[in-house]
Amino acid sequence: MRVPLDQVYGTYIASYPFGTDTLTLNRGGTFAQTVEITGQQPATVHGRWEFDSEESRANLYGAMIIADGFDHLRKDWQAVTPGIVSLDVEKHWFRILMGSAATHPYVKR
Repeated sequence: MRVPLDQVYGTYIASYPFGTDTLTLNRGGTFAQTVEITGQQPATVHGRWEFDSEESRANLYGAMIIADGFDHLRKDWQAVTPGIVSLDVEKHWFRILMGSAATHPYVKR
């Protein structure tokens, strides 16, 4: 189910066996992402984002991708991804999820 823009703003958390990824989407098109990996120093990046309401997708510029395609921590998890990180935004029951097809999606707080 598509989500209207006014419900997309806020903080989302993806929980992994090796740590957490907290993403805050701010009004005005900026975001903050903080990744906390067990036994390592946390990393925070700031970037910009936009919402495609037709596709119900959040497009992030300047984000980190911490998991590889096999649910393992990437060796370069602290690196900012060049290009766009595009995540679907969907309402599932009473929760809003981003990246709902992922094993560990972002769940809005």
